[in-house]
Amino acid sequence: MSVKVSVMRVTSRDFQRDFAKMKARAKGGEVILVTSDAEEFLFQAAKPRTWQGALKGRAQIKGDIFQTGLSWNASR
Repeated sequence: MSVKVSVMRVTSRDFQRDFAKMKARAKGGEVILVTSDAEEFLFQAAKPRTWQGALKGRAQIKGDIFQTGLSWNASR
């Protein structure tokens, strides 16, 4: 199984002007290389942090345990 990732190159000026479009493309899995003078920056959507893998089949977390002050309940 192979995953194809498309890469888009833009200037920092175009990136700033069309940030909403760039964000939507990154959310869709596209990698955006932003060039500014002699530097390149990578813009892509981050995978959300989750604890579901550690508790797979044992419990289901309800709520966000990364924030303090929120109560959460396990399914068991």
